Amino acid sequence: MNTDVEFHIRQNYPWTKLPANVKQSLGNSQREYEKQVLLYSIRNQLRFRNNLVRHVRKDERKYYEELLKYSRDHLMLYPYHLLLFKPVCLDMYIYRVHCQNICSESMYFHFLVQILAATMLFLPSIILV
Repeated sequence: MNTDVEFHIRQNYPWTKLPANVKQSLGNSQREYEKQVLLYSIRNQLRFRNNLVRHVRKDERKYYEELLKYSRDHLMLYPYHLLLFKPVCLDMYIYRVHCQNICSESMYFHFLVQILAATMLFLPSIILV
């Protein structure tokens, strides 16, 4: 993804307020910009509210389901920060089991250790908040 496009997504610029050079890098396609907004938001596990993705995806539940699917498939940490704002529709245990299944099927056991270690480091900060 283009760094200019990322910058404007991060700053919540709608399509109408994008500079001409950024629009041109996207092929003057609003649909392409919306795809990039969705992809950026899911990759960075951003909240639905106060984010540009709420204009792209109207259904908050579907957005969070896509986010969780992407996170599971790419063995990312469970998005605990989203639990503070919106109850995510997936139990943490089910999420961990799914990640274990992926690791055991693909024989990448070191990913599982990294996931568990990072979760154990991140969990106390959530509890203390």
